Amino acid sequence: MFNNSAVFFRYLLIINIIFTSLIIGSDKKNQSYFDCPCPHIIAHQGASLELPPNTIEAFQLALDYGADIIELDIWRSMDGVWVVIHDGNLLRIAGINKHITQMSFEEIQSLDAAYNFSDSSGNYLYRNKGYRIPSLEEVLKKFNSEKINIELKDHRKFGLSDLVELVKKYDMEQKTLFISSDYSVIKEFRKISKNKIATGASKSDIKRMIYFGNLPWYKIPFDAFQMPFYSKKVKRYGLKNPKWIENMRSKGLEVHYWTIDNYKDIKKAFSIGASGVITNRPKLAYNLLVKMGKR
Repeated sequence: MFNNSAVFFRYLLIINIIFTSLIIGSDKKNQSYFDCPCPHIIAHQGASLELPPNTIEAFQLALDYGADIIELDIWRSMDGVWVVIHDGNLLRIAGINKHITQMSFEEIQSLDAAYNFSDSSGNYLYRNKGYRIPSLEEVLKKFNSEKINIELKDHRKFGLSDLVELVKKYDMEQKTLFISSDYSVIKEFRKISKNKIATGASKSDIKRMIYFGNLPWYKIPFDAFQMPFYSKKVKRYGLKNPKWIENMRSKGLEVHYWTIDNYKDIKKAFSIGASGVITNRPKLAYNLLVKMGKR
């Protein structure tokens, strides 16, 4: 079959490369949101200081910088499309004083996601460059092998069944974590998803955990804490204490802090045992973890 050994070894090398890539690809496809590398770098709205936040381009840049998880926000449009955007009102982002819940997705797609995005010098370099507000479906399809942190900004409970089905459609049940500050919304989401999709603690969940967390009858309904790093309340209640973090992690819970962009504070969060840091500067966080020997 082979005329000489050189051809034979080249053939084996090619087979090895193909086989290895298939294994790596399969592992990434089947990964869980909570899988290491640890601690996690969670890119807040993507690389949102360098490119318009919550856009496909910002998410891709964050992953290129070494982010483990992309974080995004969603609202439901007038015609029932889950849309990736932080604000309900579009004035700050797109320069249009309309609410996303009162617009069709086609109308939203016509807007400029970079209209009010400026660099550190105040220049609008990305305006009219084709940046669009994506649908959640577009993000799930594009980043199907990645891990995604999704905050429900929309506090209406209808449409949650469609949302769960959308996650299932792209086989993302194990690779997403949903969070909402509204307890009634996240409680309903857990019910509809039958607790098969990871969720973060709402404000009410955190209060219940503080009062009842150590009682044997209390059943923890969430998988992770995501709390403001600079909050005085978080500090006052000991929610940045290394022993408390260790205790929560022993219960199988992750502890994430947001939004940290300062090098020293990112390092401090990792040093006290944080499972992950939500940051606008994923490249900075990645370089720090390299120096700490954790990447």
